[in-house]
Amino acid sequence: MTNPSNPYPYASMRDSFDLTAYCILGSQDTKGRPVGDIVDDALQGGATFIQLRDKTADAKQLTETARDIAQIIEDNGKSDTVAFVIDDRVDVVWQCRNLGIKVDGVHIGQDDMDPREARQLLGDDAIIGLSAETESLVKLINELPSGCIDYIGAAPLHPSTTKPEAIVVENDGSKHFLSIDLINTICAASDYPVVIGGGVTLADMRDLAASKAAGWFVVSAIAGAEDPKATTQAMVDAWRSVRGSGHHGYAARTISNAPAAGTTSVGDANEVADGNLPATSLNCSQAAKSGNFTNAKAAKEAARLAKQQRVDIAARGCTQRDKAHIRKTERVHFENESGSYDLDVPYTEIKLSDTPGVGPNPPFHDYNTEGPACDPKEGLAPLRLDWIRDRGDVVEYEGRERNLADDGKRAVKRGKATKEWRGRKHNPLKAAGHPVTQMWYARHNIITPEMRFVAAREHCDTELVRSELAAGRAVMPCNINHPEAEPMIIGTKFLTKLNANMGNSAVSSSIDEEVDKLTWATKWGADTVMDLSTGNDIHTTREWILRNSPVPIGTVPMYQALEKVEDDATKLSWELFRDTVIEQCEQGVDYMTIHAGVLLRYVPLTANRVTGIVSRGGSIMAQWCMQHEQESFLYTHFDELCEIFAKYDVAFSLGDGLRPGSLADANDAAQIAELMTLGELTQRAWDHDVQVMVEGPGHIPFDTVRMNIEMEQAICKGAPFYTLGPLTTDTAPGYDHITSAIGGVEIARYGTAMLCYVTPKEHLGLPNKDDVKQGVITYKIACHAADIAKHHPHAQDRDLAISKARFEFRWLDQFNLSYDPDTAIAYHDDTLPAEPAKMAHFCSMCGPKFCSMAISQNIRKKYGNAAAQERIVAGVDSRGGAAGVQVGANVSGVKAADDGDGDGDGDARTATGVAASAAAATEGIRA
Repeated sequence: MTNPSNPYPYASMRDSFDLTAYCILGSQDTKGRPVGDIVDDALQGGATFIQLRDKTADAKQLTETARDIAQIIEDNGKSDTVAFVIDDRVDVVWQCRNLGIKVDGVHIGQDDMDPREARQLLGDDAIIGLSAETESLVKLINELPSGCIDYIGAAPLHPSTTKPEAIVVENDGSKHFLSIDLINTICAASDYPVVIGGGVTLADMRDLAASKAAGWFVVSAIAGAEDPKATTQAMVDAWRSVRGSGHHGYAARTISNAPAAGTTSVGDANEVADGNLPATSLNCSQAAKSGNFTNAKAAKEAARLAKQQRVDIAARGCTQRDKAHIRKTERVHFENESGSYDLDVPYTEIKLSDTPGVGPNPPFHDYNTEGPACDPKEGLAPLRLDWIRDRGDVVEYEGRERNLADDGKRAVKRGKATKEWRGRKHNPLKAAGHPVTQMWYARHNIITPEMRFVAAREHCDTELVRSELAAGRAVMPCNINHPEAEPMIIGTKFLTKLNANMGNSAVSSSIDEEVDKLTWATKWGADTVMDLSTGNDIHTTREWILRNSPVPIGTVPMYQALEKVEDDATKLSWELFRDTVIEQCEQGVDYMTIHAGVLLRYVPLTANRVTGIVSRGGSIMAQWCMQHEQESFLYTHFDELCEIFAKYDVAFSLGDGLRPGSLADANDAAQIAELMTLGELTQRAWDHDVQVMVEGPGHIPFDTVRMNIEMEQAICKGAPFYTLGPLTTDTAPGYDHITSAIGGVEIARYGTAMLCYVTPKEHLGLPNKDDVKQGVITYKIACHAADIAKHHPHAQDRDLAISKARFEFRWLDQFNLSYDPDTAIAYHDDTLPAEPAKMAHFCSMCGPKFCSMAISQNIRKKYGNAAAQERIVAGVDSRGGAAGVQVGANVSGVKAADDGDGDGDGDARTATGVAASAAAATEGIRA
């Protein structure tokens, strides 16, 4: 009996696959030859396992290629002996199996879907392979639930043409390729069979066969070979000359009686209602038995279910954004008196499809903040450690003694932190003599690897980076004890940056959640992250964050100091605060918000405010000053703070503790008085060669935004301005990410160097992951809009690329070039879910008859280019012709108008220029 609810008509190969000769290929690997032909040759040569890997294909293309490969395997009579998996795309595997295509499983990497979720989605009869290249990763994989995966792929044995950047990176940051000894160590440590690859050739067969590996995998050696069949046969023969012809056995091809992966029987309808996998209709299932649909209704139902499952997968993290926005690095060689370095500068590559009838479009390259993938338990490799040590001006020392009070009163009561950090340990570094700040180096005309890295990242001259740092107009927050961070720069002459706040509170969140928020925020584009934890395990949470952060981390040390005195601000002291600052310097905090501008004499200026003091740090210091009737110890000991920061290269973020919390309080005496003091403190920090940025107002009317940035620039002598928004109205709780982004664009346009994001939860609660994503994307848009308004070089390139894709109806390129491809796709598919709609020359807004861009294309096709169209205009009656010429002349005048900024760029952005030209054009029409 067959199960009518099962659309996958093949027995599971989980207990019968053979890893001996594992062939990986896709259209990019076959030198223009059909993928199916190479698969056919490889099978005839003795390949025992096939993986389809095509990074450029969409779901539809992958499904069709998979169908062809499955048919070729069947034609060779090897459906029962050769396993077939797809690389990365769990969604495509699910869809293929529900279409009755023989795809046995998936191979996923460390950056792809969690294997537990893949198993839940695909079911117990699918093969799941997982990549891992180190013994430590293998041991972590062993901790997965039993039966979660089936084998491990380890690489690279040698440099490879398909992944030239691939290399094994150990916990200590060391890099190497696999050796036979290491292969044996990995295999011995693994609970699963291990297949080895990465540049493998015929010459490696005997050595690999003598190892503990279960088999070998190749890409170019077979897919790129002149004779794939002969090459495969030679490699298989060489392996078996040592290992013999043994394999894992195979199961007969049958129709399974048990429900297959990704399907649900009719009797399981209640599980579907509870949110489990969707049920597949009987018609669809029965039609799929043969692997082909004869019923159009069944095919449509399968497509609908597949689309819904893709949405579900996207929600779990296997997203279009992850597939389209690929992190890559550019190798930049750099030498100075300290050494010679190969800097791997990150960028995001977005591949674009061809323009129909024209040709290929180059991939789009964008700024990347998400950092390399890593196991959160082990953290990132120490990218900058050699750069720092090679300068010869730091010393390693034991550091202050850790105590449970660092994690707060609840840790003291428990006798331990909730989740101790067990990854890479480090003794702290500090300056051995002179300051080790990037400002000090810049002022002494020393170009550091960090400066060169930033110049490559920003596509600017290294001297611009050095000179802006030396003048204090830019900062590079990069504590010498946070070597994991990729250098970045904050300054008016560079791309506008954004900061994302996170951190636990006394009533919410955990260490795992905060690390997850960190990786989530940097994935979507956060340039820095501030850990504002005020609750449990502050020290340990920060350690986990720092060791996993590729971006600078900022803090407000006052929060932890207050936790140490059980939230009683009157018990704070300079000595306690100084110890907390040193603790955070030794951990690696890159910049700290210090509310040293809140002076005793300024506190009464806030007494009649509508919302008083809204800064946590500001209110704490105000309370301390009033209680003790003394000047703030942050102000009186500021020079000592500078000396500490200079030893570790920690940057000041001078806090705006008296910022307005409502429009009614904006630009009042308290705000301005504090700003004057921040200007004084900026100069004092610069006197110690310590980097400084200045925090700005919270709530201010839109018409005063420009005044605020110009005032800060004058008072603080060009130090980078870092603002929370500002919010331009107080009326939109739940939408303050929008009210603040409006002000953010304006203030960044006139010179603010970094915007602090605001989430929809502002004023309402602690943000979750979705709030973080919304806040980051909203502020990415604000930063980008400001860079365009500032005429930053190449700022408009992305706009041009997406506009071109939109006009040419390259839908996938439109989605991929957006900041959130998955949301764009979801909105499009809401009304036009069918796959062909992603190639249609219309959307559901206008439909096929009224799409303005389609009409514009038709005008071009019918009437030619601009010159041809002008000839048509010239041929109309004399009155119409005169008007046309007059309009054209005056439009040209609009384009040529100078914007009055002195650069003569003629962008027609002044009101007078545009108005005058428009008036003249109108007169021409009337004539």
